[in-house]
Amino acid sequence: MEIDHMIEAFAGKRENEIRGIFSSISILQNRLQTIFDKTDEALTLKQFMLVMMIKHSDEVTTFTHLGHLLGSSRQNVKKLAAALEEKGFITISHEAGNKKNTSLSLTQKAVSYSDKVFALHTEKLNGIFSDYSDEEIHLFYQLITKLYSGVEREETDASAYCEKPL
Repeated sequence: MEIDHMIEAFAGKRENEIRGIFSSISILQNRLQTIFDKTDEALTLKQFMLVMMIKHSDEVTTFTHLGHLLGSSRQNVKKLAAALEEKGFITISHEAGNKKNTSLSLTQKAVSYSDKVFALHTEKLNGIFSDYSDEEIHLFYQLITKLYSGVEREETDASAYCEKPL
């Protein structure tokens, strides 16, 4: 099924459009990851996102905290962090006597890299969103932000469901 055909087939009925939106988010995530992975030879998009989360985080940058921000598991963040540490982009520190309390910090290499690649990523993003007016960008931002509420509600419901005995 071609994307244009899928979009047309799902249009008009709320349930179908919801399924189309959900499918599109997944498809677009994969396509965006491919675009940015090809653009940047040093880091994958997921590694880049972790670097940006560490750079802009006001809180302690533990695996658990960053996993929550990225919508990922602690284990996946740990794997990404290990690869970034190996490449010299971050430092992983453990609190003395408590291996679970781990913090991540950027190296100078990561700071220089993020400043350099920022323009490249901005150019790609501007290209992707060039068909949108300022008003459409603002509306899209409001709608995508609203989507987080539904996702967080489902995460809470799923957690409560998992805690109930069968």
